[in-house]
Amino acid sequence: MLPWDEHTIGSGLMLHAPLDLPTDIAAMRAEFAALDATLGAEHRFCFGGDGSWTSIPLVDRPPLHKPQDEAGTATPILDRLPSVRAFLARLDCTVLSCHISRQSPRGALRWHYDNQALHLAESRLILPIQAPAGAKTLIGHEAVAYPEGVVWTGDFTFPHMVDNATDEQRIVLLIDIACNDWIRGRAPAALSDEAARRAELACRAQNAWVGWPGRQTAYA
Repeated sequence: MLPWDEHTIGSGLMLHAPLDLPTDIAAMRAEFAALDATLGAEHRFCFGGDGSWTSIPLVDRPPLHKPQDEAGTATPILDRLPSVRAFLARLDCTVLSCHISRQSPRGALRWHYDNQALHLAESRLILPIQAPAGAKTLIGHEAVAYPEGVVWTGDFTFPHMVDNATDEQRIVLLIDIACNDWIRGRAPAALSDEAARRAELACRAQNAWVGWPGRQTAYA
């Protein structure tokens, strides 16, 4: 058990869940395949350790001096993914940013936490386009494999990580949105309730992560 698990195990809090948002996953997969075959390296960014690309921006976040709830700016690449553009247009909330994220085979996103959750001002939606069944997202002690074509979100104020223990790449859309009642209504109510207790337990879990000796080198 990791040090922060004690703040999620037995808490009764829902940590992640699917949203009631339809997607055209077949079109998204086909459009991404065509994009991936032709997109130049200058449009791909690397934030991982193996030197391969990990991000393709589709909607750029507004500059820091802009209002925090201002919509992001679409990049030209989004026009090459009409199914994604249509999906974003159907969201009745402000899209702050969106990008394609690639996790390499046998890759792991280290434990970290973010100020994103449905009970806060901003949340992150995750829509897998290519998702090996063995790739799992852990929030605290809970590990879930997000399936292709299903939009998920979670309380990412708790330490979380993604482990792709497979020989296939994992491709997802990461969509940062300004929270409102409409997007909360697409998720189970239990995912955003008990905001004060969530904040208290998340703070304890974050402190446990910060004080963990293995956090600079270990994935799990």
